[in-house]
Amino acid sequence: MKRETIALTRPPLVVVAPWVYHLRCGMGGGVLCFRMLKDLSAHYAIHWISFDVTVNDVEAGKAALREFCASVTTVAVPPRTARWRLRSRQLLGGAPVAAQVMSSPEMAATIGKVVRQTGAVAALFQFPPVAQYLDAAGAVPTIMDTQDLCMVSMFRKWRKASGFVRRLIDASTWYAWTRYEMRHYAKADLMLALSDTDAGVLRAFLPDVPCAVSPVASEVSSRAQRDAGSYVAMVGNFHHPPNVDGLRWLIDEVWPQVRARAPIAELHVAGPQCPAATQVMEARGIRMLGFVDDVDAFFDGAALSVCPYRFGGGVKIKVLEALARGCPVVTTALGTEGLSVSDGVHLAVANDSQAFAEAIVKLLNDPALASRFGEAGRAHIQTGFSFHNKTMHLKGAIEQLVQVGCRRTPTGTAPKAQALL
Repeated sequence: MKRETIALTRPPLVVVAPWVYHLRCGMGGGVLCFRMLKDLSAHYAIHWISFDVTVNDVEAGKAALREFCASVTTVAVPPRTARWRLRSRQLLGGAPVAAQVMSSPEMAATIGKVVRQTGAVAALFQFPPVAQYLDAAGAVPTIMDTQDLCMVSMFRKWRKASGFVRRLIDASTWYAWTRYEMRHYAKADLMLALSDTDAGVLRAFLPDVPCAVSPVASEVSSRAQRDAGSYVAMVGNFHHPPNVDGLRWLIDEVWPQVRARAPIAELHVAGPQCPAATQVMEARGIRMLGFVDDVDAFFDGAALSVCPYRFGGGVKIKVLEALARGCPVVTTALGTEGLSVSDGVHLAVANDSQAFAEAIVKLLNDPALASRFGEAGRAHIQTGFSFHNKTMHLKGAIEQLVQVGCRRTPTGTAPKAQALL
């Protein structure tokens, strides 16, 4: 365990995360949370706890967190267990594989120790894998910031799966996540969801735990106008199954139709674990860039951005960030969740390969339409999705929770939750 401390006088807040966040971590949700916590540090002394891992440059992430956190504590990732063992446990009724790999007695002990030593007023847990540690906060009020509701995203993945074995595995994963989230989220004093869809599911399945929508946010480009751009952009963390599936669908089914109508169109793909380029891809105008240091510049150089998601939950940060840069977007309906956008006004929505390809070609061939989409999208994000509003919403939720107190006691639960509804 590694820990560094800076003395601050604001009320102490413990934040527990699966990974080290920073602006170059390669995860849209991690970037969103990093920016929000940096804003929140003006109001709370944040004591950070996470596993000592991230998608990209963990040491840079810890250095970035130390700039505004009161303390930064990281815990070693548990020793690797064979994947087949983890999957077997999941099939036999255990936790989902992604939660099992982060099951650590050291993490639980560390959370309890930091909560006690700092005198934390509350503990904020972000992302589903750390929900298993809610009990470790003891009697301190807890907030579960779900970010991606896996019982929703894994259900959608199962619905899209083909083949008996694949469907069996995906059904097992969905069921495991549903059991896990139902069990652990019930221990929280307050749940946060990024979208009305996720909040509705949480309220239906866990009616005794207050749930609030904490919408996404973005830093909006200060540039009122942007250049037309030259390529179609897709950005994503390709550890994440919805990105892998979406890219495969885009390349196999959508892109051939685009090239048939626009022979010189190029698709540029960026993000961690981006597939390797092949000669066939290059011949079809597909460029695999891998991790890029400046995602904003990547969007700025694009004619449009695509989000070909066919399953997944939460809010698609890649859509939010593209809109904030004034970059026109083509997405499936899943990419619009939680953003309150309208098809044909802020972006283009298409759910089958032919319509998706047609929307891409239309924007490539009509710069005026692309510009209108870009300007409308940027203005929409600037008006309704500011970090200031998100931070103030979370600050208010924490203050109210601290006033009411936690539902949990060392021996059970107390009926205080309704005061937060």
